[in-house]
Amino acid sequence: MSFPIRFEKLKNERNSVLCVGLDPALPAQRKDAVISSKYLKNVDENEARLNFCLDMIDAVHESSIAVKPNQQYVFGFTKKDHQQLTNYSRKNGLISILDYKLNDIGETVASAIFHLSDAGYDAITFNPLPGNLKETVDFAHEHSSVTRGFELGIIALTLMSNPEAAIFMKKARVGKLAMYESISKQVRDFNADGCVVGATGHVRSGDIRNIRELVGKDKVFLVPGIGTQKGDAKKVLEAAGENVLINVGRDIIYSENPKLKAEHYSALFKSIRPVG
Repeated sequence: MSFPIRFEKLKNERNSVLCVGLDPALPAQRKDAVISSKYLKNVDENEARLNFCLDMIDAVHESSIAVKPNQQYVFGFTKKDHQQLTNYSRKNGLISILDYKLNDIGETVASAIFHLSDAGYDAITFNPLPGNLKETVDFAHEHSSVTRGFELGIIALTLMSNPEAAIFMKKARVGKLAMYESISKQVRDFNADGCVVGATGHVRSGDIRNIRELVGKDKVFLVPGIGTQKGDAKKVLEAAGENVLINVGRDIIYSENPKLKAEHYSALFKSIRPVG
């Protein structure tokens, strides 16, 4: 079963489009928005971050449909740590997406997919700028279908939320197309599963509608930039079509009550546009 089909089924069953970003920062990393020191008592930092993520899943699973660990925040996790996280996500009815931003030559990509599929993730993010999107999608779908019975989704960075993306993804050209338009056509032509499409200021409603028209209605839009980055959920939900997954990270996981905060965002998104 493909990732978009599994996503749409879960979205409709759970009546939500919320994805919670799992970015467990250690107190030594920065001054605020960090995991509580209680997690570090009598355990190493990997176990502390994993336990934090598992607690977040407990808190948010009733109002969300996905979690998105960020590889830069869970650096150092063993494969068993990743498997524990993905298994617990699945047990609680959630899709797990590793924000990996994978890319390299074919053999290296294949090695990563081998391990990430074995780790149990439902999808990963992929950086298409150096190339290899088709090779990656083909290998990911074939390998995971054989080993797991369902396809590992590949979600391509298409028009990101950070301000610099306007330079490299909108102003840069591939022939007559903006870079993000060229990527969108590759997503469609190479049968990737979705696009990362930001919600911040430089991403216009017209850009979002343009991407949707280019990739097709079935592709999943993973949308960062809501919450701490002050992105516009209304803009995205009104322009992106049905298959949208909105990620909120720090504003939920570092709030005083992550459960209530997740419920707030899920209700907010449904008030803008009902699910289904």
